Amino acid sequence: MISKLFGTEAPLLRRFVASVMLLSIIGGLVISIVIATAKLNHLNTEKEQAARLQLENILDSAAYAAFNLDSAQGLSLLKGFEGDHLFQAVIIFDNYEDVVASIEQPSEEEHLTGWMHYLLPVHENFTLSYPLSFKIYRDSQFVDQHVGNLIGKVSFHTSESEFYDLVSTICLSTMVEVLLIAIILSIFFHNQIGRPLTKIIHSIEKNAKLERQKNARPLEINGHENDEFGLLVNAYNNSVQQAVNYMRELECAKAELKALSEIDPLTNVSNRRALLAELNTLCNNEHPFALVSLDIDYFGGYNDANGHQAGDILLVRFANVLKQHLPQASISRTGGDEFVCIIPSLCHHQSVEDMLMPLLNIAAKEDAVSTPWLSTSIGVAFFPENGHTPRQLLHATDIALYIAKEAGRRCIRFYDKDADIARSNREAVRKALQRIIETKEFTLYYQPKVSMKTGLVTGCEALLRLNHNERQQSVAHVDIVEEAERTGLIVALGREIMRRAFLDISQVMERLPDDFRFSVNVSPQQLTSEGFIAELLSCSEDNDVPLQSLDIEITESSQMINTDSTYKVRNWLKNAGVTVSLDDFGTGFASLEYLLTYGFDQIKIDRQFTQVLPGDDDAKAIFNVVKYLADKLDMAVIAEGVETLDQETYLLNQGFELAQGYFYAKPLAIEDFMRFVASRQAKHSSCLDS
Repeated sequence: MISKLFGTEAPLLRRFVASVMLLSIIGGLVISIVIATAKLNHLNTEKEQAARLQLENILDSAAYAAFNLDSAQGLSLLKGFEGDHLFQAVIIFDNYEDVVASIEQPSEEEHLTGWMHYLLPVHENFTLSYPLSFKIYRDSQFVDQHVGNLIGKVSFHTSESEFYDLVSTICLSTMVEVLLIAIILSIFFHNQIGRPLTKIIHSIEKNAKLERQKNARPLEINGHENDEFGLLVNAYNNSVQQAVNYMRELECAKAELKALSEIDPLTNVSNRRALLAELNTLCNNEHPFALVSLDIDYFGGYNDANGHQAGDILLVRFANVLKQHLPQASISRTGGDEFVCIIPSLCHHQSVEDMLMPLLNIAAKEDAVSTPWLSTSIGVAFFPENGHTPRQLLHATDIALYIAKEAGRRCIRFYDKDADIARSNREAVRKALQRIIETKEFTLYYQPKVSMKTGLVTGCEALLRLNHNERQQSVAHVDIVEEAERTGLIVALGREIMRRAFLDISQVMERLPDDFRFSVNVSPQQLTSEGFIAELLSCSEDNDVPLQSLDIEITESSQMINTDSTYKVRNWLKNAGVTVSLDDFGTGFASLEYLLTYGFDQIKIDRQFTQVLPGDDDAKAIFNVVKYLADKLDMAVIAEGVETLDQETYLLNQGFELAQGYFYAKPLAIEDFMRFVASRQAKHSSCLDS
């Protein structure tokens, strides 16, 4: 019977059950009542814990129902207790002890004989009570507010009934028999279960200490090959073997992934990660080598014209060409169309240049599409001459490649420290420019424009000056303006300068002469930019400064563009009363057509011509020609850079009236400028009175 019940694969369990049954027949359970009482207490404790857990699970929801006095929600919440014989009743009270919701179970009467009441303790029902609290927002913080109570009446009838049924079926036995059974079972358990189990545990712990389990030994347990312990050992050995196989497969997969992570999937050459690792090794070995950066000129345009698929084909062919022409080199693709080659044992410029020269046009030769304009730019750096670390060397090749592109592309260039410094300076200027535009950390100084006949100030030119923290970084305002024009940020910078100039002038407008005009330098890019006119109107209206007081100076070194928008802006400025001056005349793109096309109101002759007066005949001739043109075209002329009395005297004798330069004043802060204007007016008034 036992064999049929447990099967032939569980002999240990069969022997254990047969022994228990035999000993149960022989032995009696004399202390059954004690055991049963303990069981009752245990069952009741479990009931209590279960009841508490169920009530605690609904505390938050019950608190919400009590807080809102929501009987429907409370009844819905208590629905889960219906039919649960553990509870006689569950009630939700509000803060005033009024019932919000409740359920009660039908009472079940237990018919117990009298002797059982005297023999066993009858556990009374008990009540669990939980206060309910709800977080409310008071005095700028969330506080717990008491909103009621949750009451649960727990019933032990079911446990007692089971217990009484158990007691009625137990026969009294002697203590000796029970002790005998316990001793026999202990010996049996120790021999059949405890000892082999301990051996298995010790063997597993020993195997667990072996590194990564790949050297783990199979477990053996003699005498239990065909029972449950034998099955357990076999299962453990199989799992260990599977773990060992998995570790080996994982090692192989990791090796494959590592190889794939260091290869560019498109060109099948090394990627940037592998390049850095190889450079790190070479730098540690301290053997000289050349590091070469190459990219395909105008590759972006090629992609746009032929599609990305054709671009990928070109990259693959270019990588193959590099492998053929540089068999001794390690080739990597670091991104886009840029490749980096490590050429060992080369540290001479001429030998590297001779080796790389055939690669300059190789892209065009290997391309299936007829694109003769494709070429290669190459930058070269050397270890240890140009750097001792991978980062330094890659930076050096980037600089060299940058120099090659600046030189017109399709050429080979070597790292140059001066070019590196220049690029760093340009980057510093660019960052300073962006910071100036974002933070508006600049100041405007104003250089007076003076009538040489009367000595009065007729206007001023707003000039950009960096604040102290910018000057500490050795960034000149001239560099800022040049970088702004190069990057296109001149529009944003010019907008901020225009706003600041209008703001400064608005603060001193009442103390300026009626015909006074302040000048602001405007780039042709800004002049034709979208919103330029709207910005002028906004500056004028916000600061209550009429546009008739504004003079726009356009630098001749910036090429004007002949577009309809240029003419529209120029006509609008003319109708608005804004004058337009051509700044630094004679040093840039100016021509007679240029003067005629844009209809400037005045010309400012560059300082380099003024400063050689009156001794330079060529400068005199230029001034005479400009004076003649200005008279014919009805334009005023301002001489920039006047620094001596002789220069002023010569210009006055030649019929020039307006001048600007250090002979009168350097660029001044707005208050200093106003004091200069006042002093000039006072001096002129005293001359008239005398």
